Amino acid sequence: MTKTIPAVEARIHFGEIMKRAFKKGERFIVEKSGIPMIAILSANEYMQFIQEREEQFQIIDRIKARLPDIPAEEVENDVRHAVQAIRKQRA
Repeated sequence: MTKTIPAVEARIHFGEIMKRAFKKGERFIVEKSGIPMIAILSANEYMQFIQEREEQFQIIDRIKARLPDIPAEEVENDVRHAVQAIRKQRA
């Protein structure tokens, strides 16, 4: 679950927020003047996100290489829909 907190609260309780993100896997969106500015999540979750993103780009690059006549936007859109379908099945 993601909790939205104001920047002042994040600054005051930063150590506690870090522990909660690390130990409990909690996520935080920090707002300033009601505008979402940053997200706080565990380093492991961040690294997993980056790895999944890189894998998606590798898939897109392989598909583009095999289908050079199809616009890149169309390939990316097809891949995005395929990934969403797989995530929906797993959920």
